[in-house]
Amino acid sequence: MAIKTNENKLASPKFGNSYTFFYSNMFLDKKDSVHKLLEIGSGVKRKNNLSVWQGFFPKAKIYGIDQANPLRLKKLIKEIEGNIDVVIDDGSQNLKDIITSCQTLMPLLKKDVVYVIEGTNRQQAAAIIDNLKNYNCHVMRRSRMKSANDRLISVTNITNVSKRIKMAKVSIIVPSCNEIREVSPSVTVLQRTVQDIYENATGDFEVIVGFNGPSYQSFPNYPNLRTLELPQNIGIKAMINTLCIMATGKYIYKTDAHCKFGKGFDEILQADMEDNWLVTPRFYVLDPDKWEWQDSRHYDYFYLCCPFTDRKGFRFQAGGHWPELTAKRETNHKYDIDETPQFHGSGWLVEKDFFLNKIGGFPNQDPMGHAQEPPNLGLKYWLGPWGGKVMVNKKTWYAHMHQDNSVKGYHYTRQETHISYDVWARYWMSDKWGGRIHNIDWFIEKFMPMPTWPDNWRNLLENWRKENKIK
Repeated sequence: MAIKTNENKLASPKFGNSYTFFYSNMFLDKKDSVHKLLEIGSGVKRKNNLSVWQGFFPKAKIYGIDQANPLRLKKLIKEIEGNIDVVIDDGSQNLKDIITSCQTLMPLLKKDVVYVIEGTNRQQAAAIIDNLKNYNCHVMRRSRMKSANDRLISVTNITNVSKRIKMAKVSIIVPSCNEIREVSPSVTVLQRTVQDIYENATGDFEVIVGFNGPSYQSFPNYPNLRTLELPQNIGIKAMINTLCIMATGKYIYKTDAHCKFGKGFDEILQADMEDNWLVTPRFYVLDPDKWEWQDSRHYDYFYLCCPFTDRKGFRFQAGGHWPELTAKRETNHKYDIDETPQFHGSGWLVEKDFFLNKIGGFPNQDPMGHAQEPPNLGLKYWLGPWGGKVMVNKKTWYAHMHQDNSVKGYHYTRQETHISYDVWARYWMSDKWGGRIHNIDWFIEKFMPMPTWPDNWRNLLENWRKENKIK
């Protein structure tokens, strides 16, 4: 496979390998806008690669350097007068060299530079991200790749967000219930989550932790931190509504009490925000003991699970991770902010006034059951009369700890779980919400084909409504 341009079809060792998919998507729209490219490589391999890049970027000047010596890198940038659009680090596989090169070059480059690190493994990728906390890092890997060392890391600037637009205050709310799992001695997952917020939020923000009954927990003397300690559990939906009313920010970011965050997530999300949107970051799975990504797998898109094909009952099954669409749009930057049918309920940003006064917050039905945030919020944003959307912003991320039954904060019996699933699946599939301007079939059709939805879904919907006497 080779990258195709309007002028030619490129074939080379570089673009004949498994990186083709990534580079073709990453740079296809930049073919005529890249004017300077720097490749960090070595010897003959680099010379071959430079000619390939010249073919792909016909208007660009292509530069190469063999090593990661900071003095030589700085000297080269000065000689070519900076303004590098793309950097490809295809040089040393030494972790120290990789990090040194990136840390040396990034402050000297354009704010919109794309810096790509080739050929890293899982451990290297984690170490690189940890050392580049001031930048936005995306790890890309596919099964088509030949070895464990075939990960690409895309590095971009995130520190200039607040300079482009005046940032508003974000209220970060943390509804909590029995979050007592320890991630380190005497530190609970809730306490570590709040610590992570203060380590990575960069704008004007406050944090409100809501305790749905005891036991209560203490925190260091963080600025702008408030807690709400209720004597008993009122349910997660009512708790979210209460914390939103207490909030003083323009925006609400709701997070589960067991999450880690990307640097500047609060500013990055609102920089591309519309008031009638619900926005979620890129989703990773959290390893709570290491307090890092479980691995580089991530999800940008989520779908609404079909209730007609679920063997366990009529429900919108939790999850709906959509790895196929995530992979398809992985490196094409025009999809950095994109529509997603649904989202994971563990992390989302909304405009406070719109959420409370248009969406109406969470409904009072089934108060002690699952929040069912994806259908209850996602479908209201999509189906309401306000042109709303559910969006993913891939410029930042968060990582969520999956809970098993032994460590779950909110505990539900099988009956309570069944009731929650049944109530909300029937509500939305019956078009019972009076505030809609679109029916559920409009939503399904908009995003088809979706996993779990068969081609004859309309027949299944019609038959189900007839059987249940729903007009």
